[in-house]
Amino acid sequence: MLRKVQKLLEKKTYKHYVLLCSAGVDSMVMLETFHRLKLPCSVLHVDFGLRGKESTEDARFVKERCQAINVRCDILQANLKQQLHEKGGNLQQEARNIRYAFLAEKLADIPESIGVTAHHQDDQLETFWLHLIRGSGLSGLSGMEHVAGQILRPFLSVSRATIEQFARKNTLTWREDLSNQNNQYLRNLLRNEALPMLYQEHPTLRKELLLLMRKFQQTHRLNRRLAKELSAKWKEHQEIPHGDLAVETTVLIEAMKELGIEPRFLSTMLELTTLEPGKQLLIHDKLRLIQGKNRLVIVTHDFSDRFRFSIGKTNKLPTKFDAWTWYLNPEDLMEDLELSSYLPHETMMPIGLAHEKRINAILKAARIPKHERDQWPVLKCGSSIVGIPGIAISHFFRANLQGTSFIKITFVQC
Repeated sequence: MLRKVQKLLEKKTYKHYVLLCSAGVDSMVMLETFHRLKLPCSVLHVDFGLRGKESTEDARFVKERCQAINVRCDILQANLKQQLHEKGGNLQQEARNIRYAFLAEKLADIPESIGVTAHHQDDQLETFWLHLIRGSGLSGLSGMEHVAGQILRPFLSVSRATIEQFARKNTLTWREDLSNQNNQYLRNLLRNEALPMLYQEHPTLRKELLLLMRKFQQTHRLNRRLAKELSAKWKEHQEIPHGDLAVETTVLIEAMKELGIEPRFLSTMLELTTLEPGKQLLIHDKLRLIQGKNRLVIVTHDFSDRFRFSIGKTNKLPTKFDAWTWYLNPEDLMEDLELSSYLPHETMMPIGLAHEKRINAILKAARIPKHERDQWPVLKCGSSIVGIPGIAISHFFRANLQGTSFIKITFVQC
């Protein structure tokens, strides 16, 4: 087993390895492996406090083992129960988020480092079944990779049985997490009951599934390469030709992800191609698609490369105002100011008008060309529209002429 892991690690070396360790057998064997191979490493452990004294003992056990072999160990105390009570969420998903946020923080402090987890072959197979049950596509069914982003998984081709055999042979100690026996979690149910029965009935199934997953991974890698090429073309031309939406669905979905478009929008995008020009699909506040002639026009709302603004203070108002420099009352600005896209239904009452008017109509009246109107921002304070840069200020944010202190906003169109 050591030789198999060493061979993998020799393909690409790092100056430091940050091991995410529980107190279980997988983690303890991982720690022992890196120690025996004399690789520079440190350990992270998260105490979620979910099992009271047992959680505390797990943290103590990991700390003491690290001290015995002179490996640095950082422990994060996280009150997951309280967090779930206050914010809700899925326990296993939130625990994963906390672990990986802790890891990312440490990796940022250590140059040329990578995180390491003890995921093994049985975890890989369990993940396949979980994704299959949940109806995942090729991405999910491909499973985990040995190296992905900032994560290295050196045991991914090693079975749980081999890991446990190594631990017993080398008289390693570890702690059992009794929550792993709780079959209310689908993964535990698969691990403890369903899969052992299935593998017993079909002894060659494990081997066949691993072969199938390797084929899925090969196809998925090819699809990702094609998707990157496709999305690069979309970004360069700021449009999605209708014909591109006829490519293989898995490639199309990966290309959409590159643009920040979730797969759930695919059917709506296809429907948009059948509508009249000008119809829009709002993906999120910084991205929308507009139906054009044989294409979907990509309209992004990252305004930093086209509009900027600075904030200052002044004690007096000018004798003459212009639309690119605003003077506002400090007491009206109780939240952060931000350039944002506007929604089709949003309105504003500009100074000088006695009624609300749609933002698009105000821009049209100011003779802003149609292709620019969709990409013209508004300045918001929280959810309230302060005004339209270069065009008008909202009546509700006009400066108090009797005031003695003002916030000065200066816009620059790049």
